Amino acid sequence: MADPNLPLDEQLRREILRARERVYHVGQPTPIERLALPGEGPEIWVKREDLGPIKAYKWRGAYNRMAMLTPAEAANGAVTASAGNHAQGVALASRMLGIPARIHMPRTTPGVKLAAVRAHGGGLAEIILSGDSYDDSVVAARADADARGAVYIHAYDDLQVIAGQGTLADEVVLSGHGPFDAAFLQIGGGGMAAGVSCWLKSYWPAIRLFGVEGEGQACMKAAFEAGRPVRLDSLDIFSDGTAVRQAGDLPFAICRATLEGVVTVTHAELGRAMRALWEGLRCISEPAGAMGLAGALQRRSEWAG
Repeated sequence: MADPNLPLDEQLRREILRARERVYHVGQPTPIERLALPGEGPEIWVKREDLGPIKAYKWRGAYNRMAMLTPAEAANGAVTASAGNHAQGVALASRMLGIPARIHMPRTTPGVKLAAVRAHGGGLAEIILSGDSYDDSVVAARADADARGAVYIHAYDDLQVIAGQGTLADEVVLSGHGPFDAAFLQIGGGGMAAGVSCWLKSYWPAIRLFGVEGEGQACMKAAFEAGRPVRLDSLDIFSDGTAVRQAGDLPFAICRATLEGVVTVTHAELGRAMRALWEGLRCISEPAGAMGLAGALQRRSEWAG
């Protein structure tokens, strides 16, 4: 486990290195591809996490955390809450590691994601529909974990989950296409942005890093302004994969040291980014998957040349 006597960024770098020994038992590195766009502008490259085992990056952190459960912890099973992609990652880890998991999901979760969780879990992952939002599911899952003496696998506010997500940045560094001038990282609770930004800054200190959030769900921007994670009064769920009411404590502590700022994008900008992914790469993306690109396109003119 991480050494609490080390600074948080050093703990995370060490854990990302260790995560590389685990995550590739589940999936292979995903490619990074250049996105061809009409008109003048900077080169834009896209990390194709949609080509991974669950069509999103969340398998990395979920498997890394669950692979670290002790035999006693594994015997009690794991519990989590998710609106979709983290649930699929936990379900996949559950089947691969033989650890039963109870996954609380909102009643509003799309049927396609429920079906994917069941498919990845192979009978070891049980879905419990709890409440109408991710926050409702978290409350139910926490109570469930406490009652069963099970480990709660947090979707983003856990160092081992963050470290697992950080392995995708290691693949970017090793791709041979960098160093890049900037990276635009979508944010829900901030776990992926924290892991990726820490790793990229370690290898490319001059890179400029930006978080990207949707309008009506900008919890990290609110945290930056308040100096601590704060709870949003209302939450837009157009991009359900990033609809988080409050940024995680660990992601906030890391992101405030690595990110230059947070960009907020509209529904229309997300739609244009999704279309650009389809037209340029034949990639069909959910809104959360296109959010980083939407931020880059919003600032595209600043990076021409």
